Amino acid sequence: MKTNVYCLTTDKGIQSFYLEAYGETHYLFSQNFRRGVKEYFGQGVNLDDAMDYSRAKNNYSVVHTMRKLPSYIKYIEKEHDIEVLRSTARKKAHTKKYAA
Repeated sequence: MKTNVYCLTTDKGIQSFYLEAYGETHYLFSQNFRRGVKEYFGQGVNLDDAMDYSRAKNNYSVVHTMRKLPSYIKYIEKEHDIEVLRSTARKKAHTKKYAA
C-alpha cells in the first residue's frame, strides 16, 4: 500500500493538502502558504516521511504541518472506513481478535 501526502497551491496564499491512498484522493485541510512546506510536500511525500520530524530540518512550518496530519488522517479513516495509519490497523486487528 503506497500512501502519499501532497499539497497544491489552490488560491493565492493558500495550500491544500491531500491524502492519496488505495487509488483514491482525499482532501485533508488547507492552510496559509509557506515556501518550506511547498518544497517538502509539493511533489508528494510517503506517509512515513510526511510525519517524520527529523526530515523537517528544523523548519517550524514543516514541523507544524506534520503535527496536524495525524488528526486529519484519522478523520478520513473514520469517514471513508479505510486503514492508513499503523495504529489504526493495530486497533482494528485487536478488536477483530476479541470481538467474537
